Amino acid sequence: MKQFSESKVTPVPSPTLAPTPKPLTFAEMNALYGPCVHLPVLMYHHIQSHDAAVADKQTSLTVYTDVFQSQMQYLKSKGYNIATMNDLVNFFDAGTGVPGNSVLLTFDDGYQDFYTDAYPILQSLGFRSTMFTITGLVNNPDYLTWDQVGSMNGSVLFTNHTWSHKSLPLASVSDQQNEISLADTQLSERGLNSPKTFAYPNGGYTGLAASYLQSLGYKIAFGTIPGSVLCKKQRFDLPRLRIGNAPLSDYGF
Repeated sequence: MKQFSESKVTPVPSPTLAPTPKPLTFAEMNALYGPCVHLPVLMYHHIQSHDAAVADKQTSLTVYTDVFQSQMQYLKSKGYNIATMNDLVNFFDAGTGVPGNSVLLTFDDGYQDFYTDAYPILQSLGFRSTMFTITGLVNNPDYLTWDQVGSMNGSVLFTNHTWSHKSLPLASVSDQQNEISLADTQLSERGLNSPKTFAYPNGGYTGLAASYLQSLGYKIAFGTIPGSVLCKKQRFDLPRLRIGNAPLSDYGF
């Protein structure tokens, strides 16, 4: 009877997990990308009631109106300064200091509920804000109208969030440029978007888009990577903090 020798099994080494990179300190960020400023940029989408969000299946993008009001009153009670995009641009371009204990308030897409729910709260507290606007959807159901945009201009900065919210990394060169330039034209024709500011749809940064924005005179652009340190050398892919329905104290405020 033929004998079979026991085969030698080579042990497979256990995978070694790479350590999680340690976040850079403010001093390290400042040395690499500065000058930098600590300026949390709060990012919102829908502001509406719980019932409305459930009915329209928008709960994942909604901060409920009563929660939003509590969050804004919290900022007021804690003495936070509400900065503007001009404050940030002036810091990058002229070295003008941003007041301490400041935040920026931003909203994406241009939903109708900003006008009905968020704007009255902001107005009552004297808070300025920025609306990254999908200009091709203005005057469509559930979105702002141009008349509403005009009535809020001055206390709200309406800026570029592309024409149709197309994902720029998946778009051709011409489509990226058209998405940006069509929205730029619609805003500029109405005396909006000053200083020129942009937010990438879904945070989809591309170097081509950043270069094109610079050629059109844009000063800053935002993604969706979380963070609160804003640096001049990263001014075309700045971080923001997505806010949900938790108290702002849970976000470190």
